[in-house]
Amino acid sequence: MIENISYRYKVPLNITLVVVLTAAVIAATVLGQAWRDLERDLYQNGQSLARVLAHGVAPALLQEDVWGAYETIRAPMTVDMEPHLRPESIMVLDEQDRIYISTDPDRLPILDRPAEADARLAPLGRLLAGEGVDGPERLQLEGNEFLVLLPVEMDGSVLGTVVLGYSRDGFLPRFLGAAQQVLVTTFLILLVLVPAGWWLGRRVAEPLLALSDCMDKLGSGPAEEVTCRLRRSGKDEIGRLNRQFRALMSELQEKEALEREMVRADRLAAIGRLTSGIAHEINNPLGGMLNALNTYKHHGAPDPFTLKTLSLVERGLLQIRDIVGALLVETRLKGEDLWAEDLEDVRTLVAPDIRRKQVALQWDNALQGPVPLPSTPVRQVLINLLLNAVRAARQGGEVHCQLERRDDWLRIRVWNDGDHIPAERMEHLFEPFSGVSAVGNGLGLWVTYQIIEQLSGRIEVQSRPDDTEFLIQLPLGVRREVMP
Repeated sequence: MIENISYRYKVPLNITLVVVLTAAVIAATVLGQAWRDLERDLYQNGQSLARVLAHGVAPALLQEDVWGAYETIRAPMTVDMEPHLRPESIMVLDEQDRIYISTDPDRLPILDRPAEADARLAPLGRLLAGEGVDGPERLQLEGNEFLVLLPVEMDGSVLGTVVLGYSRDGFLPRFLGAAQQVLVTTFLILLVLVPAGWWLGRRVAEPLLALSDCMDKLGSGPAEEVTCRLRRSGKDEIGRLNRQFRALMSELQEKEALEREMVRADRLAAIGRLTSGIAHEINNPLGGMLNALNTYKHHGAPDPFTLKTLSLVERGLLQIRDIVGALLVETRLKGEDLWAEDLEDVRTLVAPDIRRKQVALQWDNALQGPVPLPSTPVRQVLINLLLNAVRAARQGGEVHCQLERRDDWLRIRVWNDGDHIPAERMEHLFEPFSGVSAVGNGLGLWVTYQIIEQLSGRIEVQSRPDDTEFLIQLPLGVRREVMP
């Protein structure tokens, strides 16, 4: 089931779990150490007290002063000390390991053996019957009780044994107080670290989630429409994966753009062949009709009404011939070199349209000397693009034209600040009669595309709101003149 949880939650949960487990282990370690410290302090305090008592009861044992011994062992039970450090019971054993005196005579009567007086002291009886007590010793009883034993010696002789009984229940309140402080501190630390761990987990998982979202989008539409916000820096695995994914996206976008360009080029080539065939078929009878009209007007005797009608028919046929002529773009191996002055003439030709639209033209002609390209078709391309840019620009807007020679290419860049071309129209931008242009029939861009194709050039269009740019690149050395 955990495999189905998103990394958006899985990583923060794992970090939170690690933080909680770490805090629990640290708290348990601290509490365990506190318990051991309390137990060690209790044992060391018992040893110290046993030495004092052994030194105090030695004269009483030697003189058989029971009351003096009792006063000596009774003193620690009445002095002010930490409750958990006070022994539960104190007794002194004689040389025969019998009870000589105790602080609890009812439970531990005099002259009884400890194991006989209290069954819980059976381990003490076995110890005394066996190896005996040579020095400070700790003896564990059942439950939470233990004994601290120390022999009573004087002048190298063992007179008896001091036995102190302790219960760990005595320092349990202190341990619980320490545990409460540790738990409160741990809770406060978790209160800070858990949200911080959750935030850090989300931050760690964010690049991976962004990459996953991008991959989900990749198959839902064209690659160029997929917008991703991927981290660009970093040399870790996520950074390398992001770079590889961006490279893949770039390759897919280039592939899709190439496929669209090939489809458009095939479609335009098919349209060109079709229109060329239709235009030739129309031109043959059209020429005969115009010749017949011209012969009748000059050699016939039409009345004024007929002459007016023939003139109307002739103008219609001439308009048809112009439209058909625009559809035919043919090449022939002639033409003059292109000079900067030829392009300056274009600026003069479009000046009336610029003044009429009140458009500001920024002209940047960096060409010098002759350019090995046929001047007529290049001028035609520039005129078409500038007229279209002026018509598309806003009233009082701007049009930029940049002409430069870069390496073995002539670059023509025409830009305007008009409305952008929608994507659905961009696919049919260079087709005749496509309805893309608000003014005219779209033959200008059709002719422009045909000329650029026949000059082995490239044309690119980018259009965004208030930013439409046509970029033409023509290889130098193409010695052709394109004639409509």
